[in-house]
Amino acid sequence: MSYAQKNVTSEFALRDSIKPIDIDYSKIRASKKQKIIFGARKRKLHRIRLLKNTIIIARLYRTPGRVIRILNLIRKRRNSLAGGNNVYKVVSIANKHFWRINIPAWESPLFYMFLKSELHRLEPHNYSTHRLTLTYLAITKKCPLKCEHCFEWDNLNKKEKISTANIDTMIENLQSIGSTNIAFTGGEPMLRVNEIISAIKKYKDKSAFWVLTSGFNFTSENAHALKSAGLTGVVVSIDHHDSYQHDIFRMSEGSFRDAVTAVKYGIENDLVTVISTCITKVNATREYIDEFMRFSKDLGVGFVQFLEPKPVGHYAMKNVMLKPEQLKLLEEVFLSYNKEAEYRDFPIIVYHGFYQRRVGCMASGNRMVYVDTNGNFMKCPFCQNKKGSLLDENFESMINEMNTESCSDFGSFV
Repeated sequence: MSYAQKNVTSEFALRDSIKPIDIDYSKIRASKKQKIIFGARKRKLHRIRLLKNTIIIARLYRTPGRVIRILNLIRKRRNSLAGGNNVYKVVSIANKHFWRINIPAWESPLFYMFLKSELHRLEPHNYSTHRLTLTYLAITKKCPLKCEHCFEWDNLNKKEKISTANIDTMIENLQSIGSTNIAFTGGEPMLRVNEIISAIKKYKDKSAFWVLTSGFNFTSENAHALKSAGLTGVVVSIDHHDSYQHDIFRMSEGSFRDAVTAVKYGIENDLVTVISTCITKVNATREYIDEFMRFSKDLGVGFVQFLEPKPVGHYAMKNVMLKPEQLKLLEEVFLSYNKEAEYRDFPIIVYHGFYQRRVGCMASGNRMVYVDTNGNFMKCPFCQNKKGSLLDENFESMINEMNTESCSDFGSFV
């Protein structure tokens, strides 16, 4: 029997060993929900935000002619991104308002830096900006799960390459060029929670920090410590509303219970709490997605992120890409839940594929970059051609080089 055959056999044996677990939702459901704001109140908040944005634009560009030109460019960019299909909701958490998970709260100083950086991309100005909107920073190879779709599969549970000092150096390098958001991932980043807490305390003034987790080790104590340190949000992976099906997907008994518990502690600590879910070929139906959204609403999160399966990592060489009609369904669901009145109190859906198919990829050093568990740059978690290390002195030139290359799936951002 070949190594590959043995590996497949062991995976089937592990799946067979997983048993359904009874879950008392009353004990692991958050005592509150993240508030979805829509209708007249949302429109009022949006008008105030637009007025403040216009004042910032006037300060940056000075002359009436330039201000009008910038406002027209913004309108054109918005139409190219969404075609007029804007999100008609915002999420209110501890008196801060979030429109997207990678855009800082409207009340945050980092929002003004984000806005200045986006404006600079439309028409350069002379004020400081951030080079990146989001960096995924994979800080550990260790993980107790064996997830069906893991893109870091080939690196998992090998000898660590990134030290505590390396984490600090990478963050300092990123902040030297500006990264509005830095998201800790892995492996399972909560295995290095104390180092994450220490890093956030040191560097929180220049970036918003996030943790991407399966829920493992996201205890009440750790959630509180992360929030106290300055963590902005937590993205919890849940890949089925049925606990047994989720555990099978993650090949870890009890992983669903851990994930739902992490959601509870995220919400109760006023962290922006996101459920991230991979929509597979099997689950890409309206019936399943509607049920998953009801489940997410019941848990009380502000956002649900849709991911498409890609043939990398544990999915390498497998026929996992969604069919055109399934992608069309995801776009229809994305629009209906974010716009229509009957879904107005449901979480906001975040679906990057909707925008990428219209304007190209915003990763590859454009606005986002992925740093793997060896410290190497990649265009994104799914485009795994290494481009040197964030620990090298010339790391910015590597980002610039990536930005000249087109995304194989979506093309370059226009």
